[in-house]
Amino acid sequence: MKFKDYVMLMGASLALGFILSWTIPNPIAEPTPQPKVDTIVTTNVKGKTALFIGDSHTANHSNGWQIQLSKLVGFKMINASVGGKTTYWMMEQAIYRINESIDYCFIYGGANDMWNGGVPQEAVNNIKSIARVCKGRGVKCVVLTGFDAVKCTKTNNLKYPGRYSEFQKLLMSQDMEGATVVDTRVVERTDCWDGLCHMAPSGHKKIAEKIVKDLALQRI
Repeated sequence: MKFKDYVMLMGASLALGFILSWTIPNPIAEPTPQPKVDTIVTTNVKGKTALFIGDSHTANHSNGWQIQLSKLVGFKMINASVGGKTTYWMMEQAIYRINESIDYCFIYGGANDMWNGGVPQEAVNNIKSIARVCKGRGVKCVVLTGFDAVKCTKTNNLKYPGRYSEFQKLLMSQDMEGATVVDTRVVERTDCWDGLCHMAPSGHKKIAEKIVKDLALQRI
């Protein structure tokens, strides 16, 4: 090869390398995966006072949902629940018991109203009255729907499951005067001890866990 030809070949090679260096992009490193960050903000209620107003479904003083909930999050518990009581009785209790020293008030009622042929809207109105008392006294009000009466009850009172179900739908669809409604229809028939679903510990645990989740309460 003549020297002239050699120089021309080397020049072409250098030019080609220069062009390729501009046209072929450098490989881009994959970004380092970042650890997932839990963005759920929980509320610390340890040491807060919670008042529980309800009927027999909240009057289990051994392993009821209110006991399990209080242990999970650290509530100081006041249980004003009595078996067989209606939402009207609960409304009266709220007037006398709710004050500025209470931080949370949990309401679980309606079963006895519906069993005795009560009107779903009237029972809802009673619970709204409790919520208004809470609001006026700076207390956070939490209303539970109760178990799924259609799925969980076995009774000869054929109208009871339907009335209870309608009551629950109204609780979840209406303005509850600032109260938070927690849908606790997470109990299965196997969690019930009797035909009216007075719950085994497993049912109470499910309700307590649902409240912690829906209200984003911090566990202790």
